[in-house]
Amino acid sequence: MSPTKEHELIVAMVARYMRKRGYELVALDCSLSWLFGDSFRLPPSIVLHRPDVLGVRKEAPFVCIGEGKTQNDIRSARTRRQLKDFAEASVGETGMSCEVIVGIPADCEGALGQVLSSLGIGPKRIKVISVPRPLLANCDKR
Repeated sequence: MSPTKEHELIVAMVARYMRKRGYELVALDCSLSWLFGDSFRLPPSIVLHRPDVLGVRKEAPFVCIGEGKTQNDIRSARTRRQLKDFAEASVGETGMSCEVIVGIPADCEGALGQVLSSLGIGPKRIKVISVPRPLLANCDKR
């Protein structure tokens, strides 16, 4: 299934936030990747799932995993597995946890909070970026 325009915009917002946090984007799966300059390769799989964005930096945490979610996939079994795997991901032999950033529509914060709580993922483990619904309002209208 191809990503929606809404998903693509959320992923771009996550990538922008990662850059703001000092990460160099090294892999990006988004049609808006041209916004960030160079062409990017697809992110590698983390555990069993390929994230939307992957960034690195010289100070800890060294690796950041970025993921965009729309209202339609926040509660899916696939999303639940992804979030669990990403939250448990660590860097090689150091065992240092990766930073995880998930972008969602702002009106989905409660739903994502419920999913994370049911998975036993604390609020400090995954940073949530809320994209205001008005920014997404016309994304998938043709």
